[in-house]
Amino acid sequence: MSHPLPVMFVHGFNGDPGDWTDGGFRQYLLEHGGLDPDLVRIFRYGLAEDGTYNNRGDLRRIAARLAGVGLTDAERLTCSVDQLSADSVARGGPSHVTLIAHSLGGIISRYYLAQAAPDTFGTHYRGNVGRLITIGSPHRGVDTLELTKLAPRNSVAWGFVRLLEKLGLAPALPAQAIDAWETALDQSQREAREKLAEGPLPESRVLLTDSPIPEQLAPDSPLLAGLNQPGSLPANIDAHCVYGDIRLRVRVLLGAGGVSLLDHAVSFGDLAVPARSAREIPGATSTPHEYSTEKLIELTLRFGPAATESRSLAGFFPETQHGRLLSNPEVQDGVLALLND
Repeated sequence: MSHPLPVMFVHGFNGDPGDWTDGGFRQYLLEHGGLDPDLVRIFRYGLAEDGTYNNRGDLRRIAARLAGVGLTDAERLTCSVDQLSADSVARGGPSHVTLIAHSLGGIISRYYLAQAAPDTFGTHYRGNVGRLITIGSPHRGVDTLELTKLAPRNSVAWGFVRLLEKLGLAPALPAQAIDAWETALDQSQREAREKLAEGPLPESRVLLTDSPIPEQLAPDSPLLAGLNQPGSLPANIDAHCVYGDIRLRVRVLLGAGGVSLLDHAVSFGDLAVPARSAREIPGATSTPHEYSTEKLIELTLRFGPAATESRSLAGFFPETQHGRLLSNPEVQDGVLALLND
């Protein structure tokens, strides 16, 4: 017998409702959680003025749909939190809905929850959400220019490694290898963050205006500043922050098993969203749930012919990267555990 627990999925920027089914996320919760499928609904962003799916529009206007603003009768069944709450009660379930939101969806959900009184878009939260689970949401914003380095350029150790290369005493060229890795990782981060904040447009899509999302997700945006004020998130909501963190550690050894000249660990978050931005909701009580991947890159300085060193980035982008969090079995299982808690 299915369990009447009302759940609303809210996808991220430049995505679509299929994000929750393509990787098996919704199916996993239904199969292993025994949930009533009629009460596990996928929110839709609606249509933009040009008639296409509005996955790049003003997040405040999109949030209004959670409050039931401007919905058709058919849309109300899938998008309205109030409708989902009422349907749950009618089936003998709780009145409080669980919002599960990926990426930008978490900020849309938080904006909706912050509207104790109607805003200019008519968004009004009526108190019927009990739990918020965000997955890779940029609560502190995203700076597309802030890219992480694998090695500190101003350190004595880095300077020494560079000197050995210039003197021809480091034929494996570890500093050059690190530079090449950083270039590839920077490109991966740029592409991931541009997809989050800007995203490529389908050829059929013609925007009437530029998307406001990059400005709304900027770390210094007035919108985020307001949402991150204490009291913005209702105190009775059980908030959880699921996030990915890819951590790389670079070590340069002087000879096999020798002295470590450089040992530096860095966090890349999920490539799109820094871990510090996704791990908590500022100004509110929230529980972090980290899904991390740690990898060691070890290079050896040899005084002689260069040994073969791996220069491949294959495997550096695991299931904890932003676009793969929803298909990550550990994340799916972790979210299910929160629902059953």
